Amino acid sequence: MGMTMLFNERIAQRFGSAAAHYDEQALAQRQSAQQLMVGQILQGRVLDIGCGTGWLTRDIAEHHPIDVIVALDIALPMLKAEQLQHPSIIPIQADAAFLPFQNNSFDAVVSNFALQWLTSPQNFAQELARVLAKDGQFCLAIPVNGTLRELNQAWAQLDIRRHTNQFFATQTWLDAFRYVGLTIQSQQQSAFYQYYDSTKSLLKSLKAIGANELQQPRQQGLWGRGQLLALEHAMEHYRQSQGIPLHYEVLMVYGQKVNLQHNI
Repeated sequence: MGMTMLFNERIAQRFGSAAAHYDEQALAQRQSAQQLMVGQILQGRVLDIGCGTGWLTRDIAEHHPIDVIVALDIALPMLKAEQLQHPSIIPIQADAAFLPFQNNSFDAVVSNFALQWLTSPQNFAQELARVLAKDGQFCLAIPVNGTLRELNQAWAQLDIRRHTNQFFATQTWLDAFRYVGLTIQSQQQSAFYQYYDSTKSLLKSLKAIGANELQQPRQQGLWGRGQLLALEHAMEHYRQSQGIPLHYEVLMVYGQKVNLQHNI
């Protein structure tokens, strides 16, 4: 619990610092949100977990027949974004691992590009099942194993330390939802790419969206000019006509809380 809380505090600080420039860099995140909501109709009381600056939250508030949507994020500066200033939106600062709501509170739960920061899919699945009302639906877009593949492979050529967050496997998430009795109605996995002129601009973009945090804190003083040049050389192997790719492998899972069999 102690390490989890320390990691969550670092995540809150990192994304809080990134809030002002987040939308400029989060192109794949926006594409994922658009794909996630195709054909979906949300109603009643909705929870958006990891709302960020709120463009998905605002879209739901304006285009779905909801009563209210709670915009939850761990980073307070994100919740001050202009798009969250809407009469149907209630911003709340909280940790997705410990949802501060009563049982059966929501008719729908959505999340886009946020749950990858959690340290336990199983614990989140329990929280999701707890806060969903009977017959409540969920729509989740979760970066999974394979995300940042090219960057990780390039780094692996230089040393054995981990330089990016570790992403859970698709099956780990699906098993977690099923274990608590949630019904998975459909799922799909999609790849999203952003391209950069240089490795330096790619790394700068990761930092700008707060996505360069690790579950285990970095050791200090390990990277200098020589190592950066070596990483740039390794990343050139992956260059395409559009530029150097930043790859996100995203699980989109849709389901419902129906006849739960497990105690949560």
